[in-house]
Amino acid sequence: MKKQKLNLVLNEIKQSDDPTIMKCTFIVLDFDISRNNVVVEKDVALEGGKTLLNKPIVAYYQQVEEFNTPTDNFGSHQQRLGTNRYGDVIVTSDTVPIGVFVTEGYLLTVNINGENKEVMAADAVLWKTRYPDACDLIVEWYERGININTSCEYLYSNFAFQDGVEYHYSPIYFEGHAVLASEYRGSQEEVLPAYESSKLLSINEINKFNRLVAQAISQRKESEEEGINMKFFKKVFELSHSDIRSLIYAQLDSTLDNNEYSYIEDVYDNYFVVNLYKYDDNDNLDSKYFKYNYTKEQDDTIAIDFESKVEVKIKRDWVNVSEFENMQNELTKKRNELEQLVVQLNEKEAKISDLELQVNSIKAEKESVERQFNETADKLTQLNSTIEELKPFKERFEKEQFEKVLNEKKEYYSIKFNALNAAEKFNSDEVQELIKKAVNETDEGRQAILQLNSMLVDLMDVKVGDDGIIRETAAQRKDLISADDSFESRYAE
Repeated sequence: MKKQKLNLVLNEIKQSDDPTIMKCTFIVLDFDISRNNVVVEKDVALEGGKTLLNKPIVAYYQQVEEFNTPTDNFGSHQQRLGTNRYGDVIVTSDTVPIGVFVTEGYLLTVNINGENKEVMAADAVLWKTRYPDACDLIVEWYERGININTSCEYLYSNFAFQDGVEYHYSPIYFEGHAVLASEYRGSQEEVLPAYESSKLLSINEINKFNRLVAQAISQRKESEEEGINMKFFKKVFELSHSDIRSLIYAQLDSTLDNNEYSYIEDVYDNYFVVNLYKYDDNDNLDSKYFKYNYTKEQDDTIAIDFESKVEVKIKRDWVNVSEFENMQNELTKKRNELEQLVVQLNEKEAKISDLELQVNSIKAEKESVERQFNETADKLTQLNSTIEELKPFKERFEKEQFEKVLNEKKEYYSIKFNALNAAEKFNSDEVQELIKKAVNETDEGRQAILQLNSMLVDLMDVKVGDDGIIRETAAQRKDLISADDSFESRYAE
């Protein structure tokens, strides 16, 4: 048997009176060529669809990075290689069941891009109260019109290649159905569907499809009870945009014969080791390990150096029993250390919980400060508006005050210059400019007053008498000496 995985989308969500479940309908597959280059014809699909009943709906739910943020998402099939209890290599998954199919697969006609199309669908229930976050995300996507991508997985044994297309024949057995990442959300990219068979899916939203894993595991097991020899094949398909292993499979599988299979054991920075095996006409297994070099290109592609192919074998060592016991003791020690780390982790989680409370308190204080800041900013805006409205009045007042003082200065110096018969000098541009500067109580104003007084002194007619006494005369003496006999009028400016 082989395993095939096909990506589709959720078709319908139905209301239910039972609050613990959520009813929905999935389009499992259609009968055209999938983006995995596979065809399952209608009669084969409907025959295999009988095995859908009671098979699980699985998902890998990734929680929100921060509460009340759209950062939760689903993953893909999350499959990896592991071993079973007998030491056999198997494919395991980190997904968990969140629901189950309640019907067999049935024929359904849906409208896709204005064209009626036959598909195989099945009804299911999701366990709403058991997995509320996962179900809420599905409902959110459905209400937003997001195509909810899903992927069916089935086992098959009969297949043939025609014109490069792989046809699967009966019997096929469905294993389950996975809900996939349906948009770029959080740190998870969308896992794109392989089929266009859902009426919720637009062709413009499917822009690329990459095969992540294409691996085959061959195991020959002999049943002691029945005495039957069996060949068991398993092939897994997933989607990814950057996984090197998938890129290796994509290039390597195209060079293999139809009856030859590959399983990549290890991938390193510049080479990988792969198990290539096949059965001959006599049902004999030919299995070998090979090493290939490869390089990574700038555009996230790889180039396998097929000329570097060389056969390799696994190297193992024999160790003393005492060394094995020491390893067991070391393992026990590591387990104890792990338990202590778990205890420390729990303590740290408790501290993190306290820190979260403090962070929430700080956030509340921050919001209060922001609110006060906004209120203050509003008041400042209003105040600036008021200032702008009063600005013309302020400018007019300052102008009136300036003109008042200027007129007083002009009157003051007019009297002085006229007393010295220097009206023409008073009316000169130089004197008028100095009088304007003298209005300001600045260094420039004080310097202007000093220059004006110096001019007045220069305009006086100073004579030295025979007795050595300096006498100052003027053309007019009126207004040079104030009539007021007080001290302030005599000696003040």
